[in-house]
Amino acid sequence: MVAVSSDAPWRWFVGLDGGDLDGLIGDAGLLRFEWPSRKLDHQFYDGVSAGHNVSIAPDGRRLLLGNFSQQIVVVDTRSLEIIHRVTTMGVEQSDYRLRANTHHVWLDDNRFICAIGDHLYQYRLDDLARPEQLGAHRLWTAHELRTGHHNKRYLLMGDLGPERSGARQVGVFDLLNPRQPKIIKVPGTVWHTCVEPDGNTGYAATYSISTENEDYIDFAPAYTREYIFEIDLPSATIRRVWSAGADFPIHLNSDLELYGGKLYVASGGGHCVVELDLADVATTRVVTVTPGFWTRFFQFRQRLRNLIGAFLRKPAANTHMLLQALVISNGRLFDGVYASRVSPDGRYLIAGNRGYNYLRVMDRQTLKQVYDLQLPTLPSGLHLGLHHSEIVEGATS
Repeated sequence: MVAVSSDAPWRWFVGLDGGDLDGLIGDAGLLRFEWPSRKLDHQFYDGVSAGHNVSIAPDGRRLLLGNFSQQIVVVDTRSLEIIHRVTTMGVEQSDYRLRANTHHVWLDDNRFICAIGDHLYQYRLDDLARPEQLGAHRLWTAHELRTGHHNKRYLLMGDLGPERSGARQVGVFDLLNPRQPKIIKVPGTVWHTCVEPDGNTGYAATYSISTENEDYIDFAPAYTREYIFEIDLPSATIRRVWSAGADFPIHLNSDLELYGGKLYVASGGGHCVVELDLADVATTRVVTVTPGFWTRFFQFRQRLRNLIGAFLRKPAANTHMLLQALVISNGRLFDGVYASRVSPDGRYLIAGNRGYNYLRVMDRQTLKQVYDLQLPTLPSGLHLGLHHSEIVEGATS
């Protein structure tokens, strides 16, 4: 066990989506875990659904809880209470429930950017009623937006789809030339992205699924090859590609994190975190993040809920989809790691397993466990629904 008394403090925030089988149909909440105190707090919010991602302001005092319910939700990071909540439907209407502001980019402590409908908008916290339209993003459903910490000129955008759109593309939006976003065609649907601090290089990972009628209601992870693309943002060209066979545990990719020449990818299908060495874009390390056998064995209520959720999706007619999901999850009835971040000092890698309601802190160099915690459950006994996460320096003041 590593001593924690001298550790630099940090706070890990995770968007919560509730106890359902997947994160697109549930509730909306927020979890905060603090190090080295190991203090844990969480809260769910009335009137919001499908909590997804957290984006923290540079001062660390406020965050945006991205969601699929077409709402701007601003939360105080100290109290975890909502400060502002406004709908985006008055800005642009939406007839597709997954077309929503799930991810945001802060420009400073007052201004942030998100996608609404066909366009990107810049909001000000002191005037949420009048966002500024920046330009069309030219994607079907813009999903994760990322930019550099130092250079915030370029936004790298993933495209959720829907799948029937053929949304095998990412977008690069130049804030100095907003009228001409660039689209890069890729051989797989990309939901999630990240960008180097200098803002000129980005990474995008494929998120492959099988669907019925090409929607995201009856769907499952696809047992197929996955990709990671290294992208030069000024020229909007792909420089290098990593890819692996279908048996490699990197499906349903979620959080992407860059640190020390490595890319860390949270795998919701593989129940693991994959570390990719960017020196050669080839060498990988994989660490499985699940609780012990008996903890997994006794999670009967969640297992039953997941089975019910699967049967709500007509399994008799979609046996191939269920089999793909079971192969990808190594026979587990749970989904895996969606939240993963490196501590600000680079010492630790923290990961959260959604299905098993579990978090683990690891030494980043060795990937050995330093601390783990079985998380509290909802009043129904189901998991909290860990999804995307962010991490910031300092303790709660």
